[in-house]
Amino acid sequence: MKSQPRIGGLVGWWLCLSTVVAVGGLLSAVATAEPMALDPAPEGLMGRAVAERVEDIFRGRTSYMKATMTVVSPRLPEPRRVTFRAWDDRPQKRSFIRILAPPKDKGMGFLKLHPNMWNYIPRVERTLRIPPSMMLQSWMGSDFTNDDLVRESSQLDDYDHTLLGIDPEGAGRPAYVLQYVPHEDAPVVWGKILTWVDVERSAPLRQDFFDERGERLREMRFSDIREVSGRPYPHKWSMVPLEKEGHETAIEIHEIRFNEDFDDAIFTKRHLTRGGSR
Repeated sequence: MKSQPRIGGLVGWWLCLSTVVAVGGLLSAVATAEPMALDPAPEGLMGRAVAERVEDIFRGRTSYMKATMTVVSPRLPEPRRVTFRAWDDRPQKRSFIRILAPPKDKGMGFLKLHPNMWNYIPRVERTLRIPPSMMLQSWMGSDFTNDDLVRESSQLDDYDHTLLGIDPEGAGRPAYVLQYVPHEDAPVVWGKILTWVDVERSAPLRQDFFDERGERLREMRFSDIREVSGRPYPHKWSMVPLEKEGHETAIEIHEIRFNEDFDDAIFTKRHLTRGGSR
């Protein structure tokens, strides 16, 4: 029976090991993942510094996006598509998501005001509080979790980051490989995360998520990297749960903006229950 990840909050993005013995120890610990032959990282470059750069590229101080999520599953007669808008305010730990399509879900909203999260369902005019124990639940029937989208936990603040070396071809380009290990008291989901970061552009390329026993449970791939506000941002994300054959969820970014000042009214229960396009 396969072990389950630790229950709690999640999503995340990242000490330097330079000896062959250290890398060998990593490969033994992640025997369930594909083998890696790593080149040494530049002397003095720390994992935390790389992780901070990735977090800034991916989220900035604030970010707004419009995107479409496509869910593929053997249980679905055809792929399911969900279009949404999302506002993320990292310093104040708040986020808001509004569903635009399909019609039966239009107007649904998700509001996070740390440490609480609510879901508004317009067809029954109900607002439900989502407890921390449900942050691992599927978001809108996808392979992403509630926490992946609203980012209750932080891959920067809740983990220690170790730079293991450079993978010459592991993500299609030379990439730094970082290992994220959660703090002892951090309320996080994963026992460990491996992250591949483009050496040249510092863009995230791939993440592998492991449970506490070191078993790889899912894989995230980033592609279609474009320059946005001077940062290399991946416009396509693909999440594959390795224990569910035939399942995959992809997110395509249509619009992304960073470091804007948001109206505080966006992050309110009143706005949540409006059910409008914003």
